[in-house]
Amino acid sequence: MNVKEYISSGIIESYVLGLASPEERVEFERMCDSYPEIREARDAFELSFEKNALSNAIEPPAHLKNEIFAKLHSEGNNKQTDNSYKKENVVAPVVAMGWLRYVAAASIVLLITSTLLNYYFFTQYKEYSAKYDQLVQNQTQMASANQTLQTKLQDYESALSMIKDPAMAVVKMPSIPKGPNPNSLTTVYWDTKSKDVYLMVNNLPQPTSDKQYQLWALVDGKPVDAGVFDVSKDSLSFVKMKNIPRAQAFAITLEKKGGSPTPDMSALYVLGKVS
Repeated sequence: MNVKEYISSGIIESYVLGLASPEERVEFERMCDSYPEIREARDAFELSFEKNALSNAIEPPAHLKNEIFAKLHSEGNNKQTDNSYKKENVVAPVVAMGWLRYVAAASIVLLITSTLLNYYFFTQYKEYSAKYDQLVQNQTQMASANQTLQTKLQDYESALSMIKDPAMAVVKMPSIPKGPNPNSLTTVYWDTKSKDVYLMVNNLPQPTSDKQYQLWALVDGKPVDAGVFDVSKDSLSFVKMKNIPRAQAFAITLEKKGGSPTPDMSALYVLGKVS
């Protein structure tokens, strides 16, 4: 039997405060008889409890003492009053002890209830906080997607407006015979007034990372650099190229990344003459 563990288990406090069950009280009294350390611990707690009660006691008014003695003197040897007085003195500690038992039990119940409620509300907070974060993330993604769609719509509207312009020359550039890719197709839109050149990639294979397509304008039989471009998923969007004052045809070759001063004719993909 570990006496220290038994003392620290709280049985002494439960016994003195009247919270122990009948079985626990019988067992505790037996342990007090068998182990002096337990009995001494009980006496020490009772003494400490008594001192604490006395230190917090409220001193009655001075006139109360005179009134009590006057009352006792006037009733004399009234047996019924004496018995009632004794009964009140006997019942008071029992009532006080029962009141302490209910207060302690209520405190434990409140503590357990408070702990359970705190855990429940904390769990709910974490759940709703995660849902809120997910909603914010979804809203941000939707706003970003909507902005992308708005940009694409503006590009399409701008392209459509340019295509309808009577001053815009349309140059279809199909794949050359025996070219690297027979399905290649691009279109050049050349503004004959401003001389601005716009390219729409209808179909070109995706090049390797070290390669880049280059547009050429054929002027008096000589190739003139019109700029390099990349092939993206948004292949129908217009790409503005270099301004070309005049040209008889346009062509596209696949060059090293960054472009080349002269075209690689072995990598010529498409060619189209200006009407």
